[in-house]
Amino acid sequence: MFQQDSGLPVTAQADVAGPVGGFGWELKLIQGAPKTLQFQFLEVRSDNPLMFHIAYPPGTGVSITANAAWCTSDQYYSCKEVFQSVSSVAAVRSSLGNTYFMNQTTGILSVRIIQFPQTYTGNPNWFLPKATDTGKWGSGFAVERFERSGVYLPMLTWGPWLEIAANCAASGPFCSQLPLNVTLPVCSAGYQQVAYDKCCSITNPTTCVFANGSSR
Repeated sequence: MFQQDSGLPVTAQADVAGPVGGFGWELKLIQGAPKTLQFQFLEVRSDNPLMFHIAYPPGTGVSITANAAWCTSDQYYSCKEVFQSVSSVAAVRSSLGNTYFMNQTTGILSVRIIQFPQTYTGNPNWFLPKATDTGKWGSGFAVERFERSGVYLPMLTWGPWLEIAANCAASGPFCSQLPLNVTLPVCSAGYQQVAYDKCCSITNPTTCVFANGSSR
């Protein structure tokens, strides 16, 4: 996400790919905020956060869930995770991927998108799958992958989905009220964005902060 970049056009059932680990992706739709938004076929490493931001009409409540495919909850595995609200974007970024932050002034929602296992969401508690985590009943891996000669890439799976449902009056698939024309600030006051994941001081360009909160 670049503050001055208008980005790429998307359509319904969009297939979107791009860099992760920076300040995140921001989605804006011409007709406003979607009543329901689903994410499927995810390919995201657990150690490289993908932050997602979208504006809703201020005051809109949301329900965010991760849903496993072909799953029956029991004492060992869970099939659905309801995300919890936290107090900042930074808290979302550093979380296990089951939280969100809604800015009540601007209406901007921030969520961390993670790739969770295909047939369960927790064992039984939610977790952020690492490359070494084993799959259900100790079979295979929690997240499918391509791996060769030390190169590891997560692979999408069919069935599971992440859903954002907005509690708003609807006009078709969109909230009736339009969101504010706002953009999530990428850099703090006195800083400018110089890279996908870095902001540097305008007066002292050697002083920089990164998307993950580190600085130099």
